[in-house]
Amino acid sequence: MVAAAGLLVVANAAAMDFDTGNDDLKIRWDNSFKYSGALRLKAPLAALASDPNQGDGDSNFGRKGLISNRVDLLSDLDVVYKGDVGFRVSGAAWYDTVYNRSTRNTAPAFFYNPASVPSSEFPDATRREHGRKAELLDAFVFAKGDVGGTRWSLRAGRHTLVWGETLFFGANGIAGGQVPVDVVKLLSVPNSQFKEILRPTGQVSGTVQITPDVQIGAYYQYRWESTRLPGVGSYFSTEDLFDEGGERFFLGGPVLARGPDVTPRHGGQGGVQVRFRLPGGQTDFGVYAIRFNEKTPNLYLNIPIGTYSIAYQKGVTAFGLSASRTFGDLNLASEVSVRRHASLVNDGAVNFTGAPPSVDNPLYPVGKTAHANVSAIWTLPTSALFPEATLLAEVAWNRRLSVTNGGTLALNSTRDAWGTRMVLTPTYRQVVPGLDLNVPIGLGYSPKGTSQAVSVFGVHKGGDFSVGLAGNYLNTWNLGLNYTHYFGTAGTTLEAGHFSFKQDRRDRDFLSLSVQTTF
Repeated sequence: MVAAAGLLVVANAAAMDFDTGNDDLKIRWDNSFKYSGALRLKAPLAALASDPNQGDGDSNFGRKGLISNRVDLLSDLDVVYKGDVGFRVSGAAWYDTVYNRSTRNTAPAFFYNPASVPSSEFPDATRREHGRKAELLDAFVFAKGDVGGTRWSLRAGRHTLVWGETLFFGANGIAGGQVPVDVVKLLSVPNSQFKEILRPTGQVSGTVQITPDVQIGAYYQYRWESTRLPGVGSYFSTEDLFDEGGERFFLGGPVLARGPDVTPRHGGQGGVQVRFRLPGGQTDFGVYAIRFNEKTPNLYLNIPIGTYSIAYQKGVTAFGLSASRTFGDLNLASEVSVRRHASLVNDGAVNFTGAPPSVDNPLYPVGKTAHANVSAIWTLPTSALFPEATLLAEVAWNRRLSVTNGGTLALNSTRDAWGTRMVLTPTYRQVVPGLDLNVPIGLGYSPKGTSQAVSVFGVHKGGDFSVGLAGNYLNTWNLGLNYTHYFGTAGTTLEAGHFSFKQDRRDRDFLSLSVQTTF
């Protein structure tokens, strides 16, 4: 509460529109303050908590109780001249008391994956990532203008960019290759759309409006960053290897220490797109071509040198098409794409060479994949249950087309995979004076989640269900309460050394509460 009060004072003192004395120059500084808390609702299952390489996230928390007690501050500074030139800088800081105290883990040290701390403590990297951190988000300059009737825009610096028509399954589309994502936010904030979990990275991007019906866009990324995964031992972590806080791997008798990550070089990433509408048509089309380095890791077990490493595939190319059209209150969109030289889902590669693994010669399987997403955004008609509501839904499919380097695919994986997600949100306005209330109801399910093409695609015949209340009071305060339930056959991520595709969060149901305001 002291930390919350301190952040509130800072926000009140700092938020302002600056009077520059020039009507063409606008400077605004906004600050959002948020408190959030979450409770575990189920006791750990022995089958999930007892695995030496996958149980720390379960065992570090009690049978039931607090899993997060956090304050956040998001600060944004915008400077705009004549509406056409300017810059934006934003940053975030947070403090969570749960990760700054002892764990509930009573395992002996030789059964706890972090070697640097006893089981009563979170590893330092996890404590920083989840418990106390400040970071730079956006930091870019922009300009836009008109030359001979042709509109153009340009951004340079840290920012996000997302192409295509995906709602939830961005990892299965063109957007999955463009920027890293925040998996921690995805798991802790139910029903997040893909565009809401993107993380900015260094790049230059721009668009040119050739005609009213044709737009060309392009970008070049000069910096590579990995996706943010739950830190080892944090509540949503189900493997004790990836990424922050991963220190060792128990391989039966031998213990492998964390070796250097195998990361691609910065640069070498970019793409082009063409967005157009046919003359007299009502459908928006898109054509895309990108080259990227993957942001999610593969696993190496370097047996002769006694280490394990996480590695990221470089030089993947993807080509895609999209279409979007609105029919009254219903918008339908689709996207198809293929990838070349992409890493395929595997159980981990064993490196017997005695040399550190190389980013240029992957031992895990690499090949070609095909992907498709179909989504809908529907404003529902008034009914006896609600005066207004929206439905967001998406179906995703992918297929492994070929393996080009002879690597071994995950034993339990299949060539094709399917996944679905939908969110129904009834809205009730002025429930009491000044308060609008949403009731988001979300469901994610994978009838066939054993993908060979996307490593974080889903749980086979499992998923999650959530229901919540989201209120907005006087357009100033946002209030949230949400319950999340995980379903499907319980199982650790790896069983007998192979991906199980089972529900590794079967005992992680939680209730979350948040209060947020912007000054």
